[in-house]
Amino acid sequence: MDLQEYKKYIQEPWGQLYYEIVFQQLINLENQKILDFGSGFGIVSNFLAQKNQVLAVEPNQQLINERKDTYDYEQVCGSIEVLDQLPDASFDIIICHNVLEYVEDPASYLKEFARLLKVGGKVSLIKHNQVGRIMQAVVFENNIKKARALEAGQAYQTHSMGEAHLYKLEDVTQDLPLEIQDYQGIRVFYGLQINEFKTVPDWHENLLGMELAVYDQSPYRDIAAFQHLWLRKI
Repeated sequence: MDLQEYKKYIQEPWGQLYYEIVFQQLINLENQKILDFGSGFGIVSNFLAQKNQVLAVEPNQQLINERKDTYDYEQVCGSIEVLDQLPDASFDIIICHNVLEYVEDPASYLKEFARLLKVGGKVSLIKHNQVGRIMQAVVFENNIKKARALEAGQAYQTHSMGEAHLYKLEDVTQDLPLEIQDYQGIRVFYGLQINEFKTVPDWHENLLGMELAVYDQSPYRDIAAFQHLWLRKI
């Protein structure tokens, strides 16, 4: 991870756009016991802590040192070994946003999430969307070589987080008591626009309005850069 690049990214208008969309998709969570796994700078944990009880788990101490903590939530440094110490059926909601692309065995993490969820509880899983990434590589970057590599499922370099590996949800949830309840798109249009548009006055507000208007509709959510999947424990 390039910490400085990551900090710069989340402070840019397009990084802020991502979180504004995510917050809108989480806004109805209230009075829930929540685990935020891979909490990073605590941006989502802090947002959710306004109306919920939140435990944030993050392996990178540097991120924790600069975490956002306007509201009270519990912060732990660690990874899957922290989950091993938590009792079954501990949480109503588990947040896992853009984490499983960077671990060796995503299925083992989903197995732990399934154990830790109450029956009827949900995983809020945000993942890189292969179709959206290919669209961006072809339309915005005009990088056909990269697009073909993504189509073949090859690993690729992200902006600040290092090498990412695409995965299929059915592969990591096989034989687990988790079913897709719903899904939404995040950043449907941003990656398809040329950069000169992104400095135009009112661009941010107008694009955010458009994103929020269609994020829960197909085919828009199917071509977004990220997909937000809600997995319910059955």
